Amino acid sequence: MEDIELFHRGRGNGTVPVSHAPKSETTVVEIKGGTLAGFYVYGLINTSDRLEQGRMLVKHNLGGHRVRAIVPREYTHLKVKKMSNGSPFPRWKIGFRAAGSLPELVKSVEGRHPDVLLYTGERTTLKLEVGKGYAGFSHRPLSGGEATPLEGCDGPFRGTVELPGPGLIEVDCLVRWSATLHQRLMPT
Repeated sequence: MEDIELFHRGRGNGTVPVSHAPKSETTVVEIKGGTLAGFYVYGLINTSDRLEQGRMLVKHNLGGHRVRAIVPREYTHLKVKKMSNGSPFPRWKIGFRAAGSLPELVKSVEGRHPDVLLYTGERTTLKLEVGKGYAGFSHRPLSGGEATPLEGCDGPFRGTVELPGPGLIEVDCLVRWSATLHQRLMPT
């Protein structure tokens, strides 16, 4: 995972302004928590005439690793809310990047946490493997737009899904997972 600078830092609950990528690109948030840090990150609209909490974007569950999620353009801030278990004042660091700056998926990748993967190739298939627990995989265009579900399962799971072409692959998973590109191309 290519690291970016995580400019925003806090402990416990907090709010951070979103630094969006240029209009033509999708914004990705990258978050790192402490070893015992457990927290949820929600989108937030906070303007002079509107205050509204949006949906949960990502969950960070114990461990000093980085997680990634897509930030919809309508959100002006992110809200960090600590979990009831884990550290009473979890430390966190947050940074933002354009989706085009993500490392590219060229063969395979694995993890144990939520992630966003950049794929620039043609239509193909993707072999997914998930340990015991929930996993959700979706695909969306690089410029944003609606996500298309690829697979949602309660693991263990091993199977192949169709990858429609270039875009972002969102991984929503807190258990071991892997994704491997097949070398053969599917006809369009």
